[in-house]
Amino acid sequence: MPTMSYALPVTLALMLALTGCARHTPDTTAPAPEPAPTPVYAPYDTAILADLLAAELAAQRNRLDVSLAYYAQAARRTRSPEVTGQAARLAAYMEEPELALELSERWLSMSPNDTTALEIAALSHISLGDTEAAATYIDTLLSRDPQGALVRLVTQARGLDAAGNTRLLAALSGLTDRYPEQAPLWYARALHLQLQDNPEAALDATEQALKRQSDHEEALLLKGRLLFELGHRDQALRHMQRLVRRYPEARRARVLYVRLLLQDGQTDAAFRQLEVLAEQHPDDPDLRYSLALYGMEHGARERAREVLESLMRDGYREDEIRSFLAQIAEQDGDIDGAIDHYLAIRDPEVALRARVQAARLYQETGRSNERQALMARLRDHYPVHLPTLYAAEAELIAGDDPHAAHALLDQAVEDLPENIELRYARALAAERIDQLAQTEADLRFILAQRPDDPDALNALGYTLTDRTDRHEEAYGYIRRALDQKPDNPAILDSMGWVLFNLGRAEEALPYLKRAYEMYPDDEVAAHLGEVLWSLGRQDEARAVWEDARQREPDGRHVRDTLERLTGQNS
Repeated sequence: MPTMSYALPVTLALMLALTGCARHTPDTTAPAPEPAPTPVYAPYDTAILADLLAAELAAQRNRLDVSLAYYAQAARRTRSPEVTGQAARLAAYMEEPELALELSERWLSMSPNDTTALEIAALSHISLGDTEAAATYIDTLLSRDPQGALVRLVTQARGLDAAGNTRLLAALSGLTDRYPEQAPLWYARALHLQLQDNPEAALDATEQALKRQSDHEEALLLKGRLLFELGHRDQALRHMQRLVRRYPEARRARVLYVRLLLQDGQTDAAFRQLEVLAEQHPDDPDLRYSLALYGMEHGARERAREVLESLMRDGYREDEIRSFLAQIAEQDGDIDGAIDHYLAIRDPEVALRARVQAARLYQETGRSNERQALMARLRDHYPVHLPTLYAAEAELIAGDDPHAAHALLDQAVEDLPENIELRYARALAAERIDQLAQTEADLRFILAQRPDDPDALNALGYTLTDRTDRHEEAYGYIRRALDQKPDNPAILDSMGWVLFNLGRAEEALPYLKRAYEMYPDDEVAAHLGEVLWSLGRQDEARAVWEDARQREPDGRHVRDTLERLTGQNS
């Protein structure tokens, strides 16, 4: 159920939507109430007084759920606005929108002009998905105090989830006709239109907000983002340039300007702006770090590297930065540099993974002796991770030498004969070198320990149907796996393939189509295409294969299937 809470800080987007200003924002935030309800003293009958005393006692023991139940009961038995209001506040605080709505409307029947009751009723309707009903209450609030009501309302809305935020924006944006001079309402309308993927209309609404409040910071920033999104990049960048000149200390404007420059490929200009930010905020390395990573994502690797190295020299997040510097070095072809960074990482939480990455680079560059020595040291230093390290090294070398990978896993299983992870890895390695008896033995070993293990069931069933003629037996294993994981694309593919091998191509087709939709890899494409081909749907088969070859040009399964069925080998 959507949740709503009362009188605590609002989510950032909505707070800025209604209070953002490039110069300053007046502090009109209503104080947050204490979680525990305040006792209500009045001349009530004995039963109601007992409920109120029980509610107070429960609150003192921090059992607010019990306190709420007693307060709600008392509110329903009296016409006291004090008791009903306390119950409504507590229901809102406890994120119980249905009860908060019931109590706030009861409260309004006694005190029609109570601002807090109106706010709780509005936000309760928002949480329950009734935007139109919420707008009625919001309209009443705005008619009394347009600016103050907006700020207070949004301040109370801290517990709204994403859907609730959207509904609140919808309710606010629908009031621009009634209150056309309220810039925050136009900004809310712009945000709502942006969420509805209508950037042109959102830009128009943003201009309306700025027409009424030219220094509305959030509207100014949104205008830059929308112009860029609509493809008016030069206009967006000129707008942001004017903005940072007009408000040189406005951090968020300059951050957005940096991001847009990076997206536009203007690396030097972006990092000049980053230098300004660094000068303005020398005690905030987080800012430089995040923008450097953003630059790295957008191709500005060299400039990002300079910033990251500077931060690392200052002792900032050294191990994290080394990980990113290693990635940059890899992308630039500096393999030795990348290895040095990976090996220099000291944090035990990430050092092991980093050293395995170094081993990968040793293997990829033909330095198998260094890879072997490094992995041996890791096994000595991290005995608790022995199974994972053996499996990782076998995977590193499998592509170059599958027999060596299998031999390594033989050694691993000899050292740790009961380990399921190593048995499974060896089963797959054995299948690659056609040692099917070993594959079956290891998978049966796993199933003896874990009879319902879906991965082992699927692996055994697929091996039997793909590499032998034991299709009926294979079907039983795959059926059991699929019963446990009905949405697993690997098992769906296995089911399609075993049905095809059993001569049930029509039944196989939906399984393979679903598997390919979920996981469009080379092997699934080969199976789906072959089933389509067998059903006389050659054009569809070729389309699937072509799609797969576009995704994985070097995929061997589609290539081998094409050659076998059509004689085509390229």
